Amino acid sequence: MDATIPTNDANETTSDAPSAPLPARKARGASWWDVVRDNYLAFDRRTLGFARIVFGFLLITDLFRRRNAWWQMFADDGVLPNHVNLFRPQASGAFSIVNAFSSHAECWALFIVILATYVCLFVGYRTKLAQVLALVFVTGMNGRVLLIENGGYVVHNLVALWTCFLPLGDRFSVDALLASMRRKRERTATELNEREELVEPWRVTPHVSLLGFVFFVQLAAIYYFNVIHKTGPAWKNGTAVHFVLYVDRMVTPYVAMIRDYVPNFAILVMTKTTLAAEAAIPICLMSPLGRVWTKRAALVLINMLHIAFGTVFVLGPFAWSACAFSTLLISREDWALLEKTMRRTHRARTVVFDPRSGAALFACRLLARADLMHLLTFEDAAVRGLEIVRPDGTRAARSEAMADIVAALPVGPTVAWILRLPAIRSLVDAGLGAAEGGAASRWFGVQPPQPKHVSGSSPLGRKLGYVTTTVRELLILAFFVGAVNQALVELWCINRRIKVPQPEAIRLLAQKARFLQGWFMFSPNPVMDDGTIVVDALTIDGRHVDPFWATTPNFDLIHAKSFGYNQIWSDYFNRMHLPGNSYYREAMKDYMYRLAERTGNPNDEIVSGDVYWVQDMNPKWNETSSWKEERNKLFSFENPRHRAQALRD
Repeated sequence: MDATIPTNDANETTSDAPSAPLPARKARGASWWDVVRDNYLAFDRRTLGFARIVFGFLLITDLFRRRNAWWQMFADDGVLPNHVNLFRPQASGAFSIVNAFSSHAECWALFIVILATYVCLFVGYRTKLAQVLALVFVTGMNGRVLLIENGGYVVHNLVALWTCFLPLGDRFSVDALLASMRRKRERTATELNEREELVEPWRVTPHVSLLGFVFFVQLAAIYYFNVIHKTGPAWKNGTAVHFVLYVDRMVTPYVAMIRDYVPNFAILVMTKTTLAAEAAIPICLMSPLGRVWTKRAALVLINMLHIAFGTVFVLGPFAWSACAFSTLLISREDWALLEKTMRRTHRARTVVFDPRSGAALFACRLLARADLMHLLTFEDAAVRGLEIVRPDGTRAARSEAMADIVAALPVGPTVAWILRLPAIRSLVDAGLGAAEGGAASRWFGVQPPQPKHVSGSSPLGRKLGYVTTTVRELLILAFFVGAVNQALVELWCINRRIKVPQPEAIRLLAQKARFLQGWFMFSPNPVMDDGTIVVDALTIDGRHVDPFWATTPNFDLIHAKSFGYNQIWSDYFNRMHLPGNSYYREAMKDYMYRLAERTGNPNDEIVSGDVYWVQDMNPKWNETSSWKEERNKLFSFENPRHRAQALRD
C-alpha cells in the first residue's frame, strides 16, 4: 500500500533514503546532534507503519479475548454494574467511557464500534482519528473493572498513549495509498514504470521526535525495575520458574500437563535466563555503542521473553503489548537488510494489461504501489484482464498470473502457493473470467482524469505544521514528566528511600487514565500459593451448583491441572476474596441469583449458598504435589426473592 523510490541503478532499489546523503555526512563528519537524533530521536516511517499493523492486530485480538466475558464485566446484569461502579469507584475513580453503556444491546453496540475503530487503525484509514479513539477505548475498557487489572493492562495503556503521538499512518496504510493515488494518476505503462512521484519526499525521511527518547526510557524502565525488584531467594537460587509453573490460575492447560516432567536443570536455566534477559534489555536499549546491533538484540530478547510468557501464562495483554511496543526498535538498516533478503530477481515479472480497461489500469496502479521490491514492470497490449511474462519468455493469465504477481510482492511467497491449489485456482479463474467482461470492467471503465498539479505546502500550512509539532512535543514532554513522577512515587526501590511529592494533577492523570509505572512483576518473590473462589449454591430443586460455571462445585485444588480460566476471571476471583473489595460482593450475589436467566432453566434458580476461597501452596522444590489446601468461607447468601416467596407461602 506504499511505494518505494528507485535508485539510479536499474538493477538495485532502495525503499528509503536517509535524511541527508550518506557521503555528504561522512565528508563533513557527524555532529553530536546527528548522533543523538539518529540514535535516540528518529523513527523510520516504515517502522511506524509496521508497528501500526502489529498494534492494530493486537487490539483486535485483545477485543475478542474479552468477548467471552464482555457483558459479564460491563453490563448492568454483570458482576459490576455501572451504578455500583459509579457510586463506589474503584481505586481513584478511573475514567471510563464504558460506564456510559449498560444493557446487553448497548455493550455489544460498543463492541462493534470499538472493533471498527481497531480495524481502521489496522489498515491505516483515518489513522490519527483511529489512534485517538483507540486510546480512549483501551483506557476505558482497562479502567472499567480494576478488579481484573494487572501490569499487562498498564503496558497496554502506555503503548496506546505513546504511539498516539506518532504518525503511524505515514506508510503501509490506506491513507498513504489514497494520497499516492491522488498524487499521481497514471494512464499508461510508461507512467506506471516511473515510480519517482508515487510518494511525497517527506514520507521517506525519518520522523524525529522527543518521543524517541521517551520510548527508550519507558521500555528500559519496564525491564530495569522488574529485574532489580526480584530480590527474593527463589530468584537468587534459580527456583522461581518452578513455583510460577504451578500457579493454576495463571498457567495454560498445556503447560499444566507437562510441568511435572520439566527437569530441574531446565528450571534453573529458565530462571537465570529470564533474569539475564531482563537485565540485558535496558543496557541494549540505552547503549550509545553499536546502536544497530544493540537495538536488534533488545528486539530479539523482548520477543523471545514475551512469546514465552504469552504461551505459558494467561496474563492478559501483557506479553503481546510488549512485543507490539518493541517493533518500534526496527531501524533503517533492518529494512535495508530485509529488502536485500526478500528481493529475488527470479520472481520479476512483466505485467501486460490493456490501458483502455479501467479495471486493469486500476489494478496496475495498486500493484505499482504495493511492489516495494520493484520486481514488476508494466507493458501495454490488447489483452483481456492481466497477463504476465516471465524472464524465460513464457506467458500466463488469470490464476497463474495472479499467483506470480502475488509472489513478487513483499511476503507474497508465503501466500502465493494458495492460489495454485486446484480448488482455489478454479474459483479464481471463474471469478476473473466473469470480471474481465462483466461488472468490474464497467465499474472501472471510465478513464481517470488528467493528472493534477501537486503544489507544495502554503506558507500558512507550514506555519500550522510548526505549531502542531510544537504542541505535540510539549504534550509528550508533559506526559513524560508525569510518568517520571509516577515512577518515583510508585516504585518500591525508590519510595522506600525517598519521599517524592506528587502534584494532584499528575496523580489524577496517572490514576484516572491508569498510566502507572509500577514495575515489579513476580517480585520480590514469585507467587508461591494458589487459589480461586468456589461457590456452593443450592438450586430450587436441591442440586449443588457453582453459579459462575453452572457446574458442580469443585474444591479439589490439590489435583488441579490449570483452572482453565482466562485472565479476566482468574484476576476477578483473586481480587474478590480480598476484604478491601467486599463492597462489590452484593453485585456478585446479584449475578449469581440470575443463573436461571442465563441458562434458561427455571430449576437453576438459586436459593442460597456459600462462597469459599480455596487455596493451597505450590509444590516445594523437587516436588510436584501441592500442599496445605485450605477452604475459607468468605460469606453466605440467601436469595431474597426466594425468601420472600417462602414467607408468602
